[in-house]
Amino acid sequence: MALQVYLMRHGETEANVRQILLGRGDSPFTDAGWGQPGEVASHLRTRRLDHIYVSPMSRARRTAELVLETLARPIPLSFEAAIAEIDAGEYTGLTFQEVRRRVPAAARVGEFRYPGGESWQDVQDRALDFVLGLEGRHNGDAVLLVTHAGVIASLVAAFVGEPVRRYIRVRFGHDFLGRLTIASGAIVGYEKLAGTVDTWS
Repeated sequence: MALQVYLMRHGETEANVRQILLGRGDSPFTDAGWGQPGEVASHLRTRRLDHIYVSPMSRARRTAELVLETLARPIPLSFEAAIAEIDAGEYTGLTFQEVRRRVPAAARVGEFRYPGGESWQDVQDRALDFVLGLEGRHNGDAVLLVTHAGVIASLVAAFVGEPVRRYIRVRFGHDFLGRLTIASGAIVGYEKLAGTVDTWS
């Protein structure tokens, strides 16, 4: 039987509003950020969930706590480094405008590696390896990933067959809920279930 992998992004943070590259750093939730996890989780109330995997970033941990509070049923939870936010290295904490000024003009988005950190291709490689590996542990189950917009974009890019450098500008909102279907070692399906999908400005 196929594995169902639900995808959601953490609640909105003050750094998101200020357009800061947060990377592995932390930032408090906005008022909207405190409400979004419960709203997204409400779509999962009647759905089977066998396990929740959570990025170790604090904003994802807070989101997962609110998800469990909303669902009000015991679901095993694990923290997973493979679905963490990109390591932005020396660029952590810079505004997006500052980042754009520092990235070489000829750099390709998916291939550029932040000094002291990762590239988006690195993120896709680790996230995809993890998700495909879940089939051996959870075949026929349904799991939820509480993660980040870039991780979600990299997984959806793998399904649609687009290079991550072309897909990383797709923004999955803090209200987003999607689902991947995994079978025979591949992502064989994807659908958006709720929320916003647009393009980074």
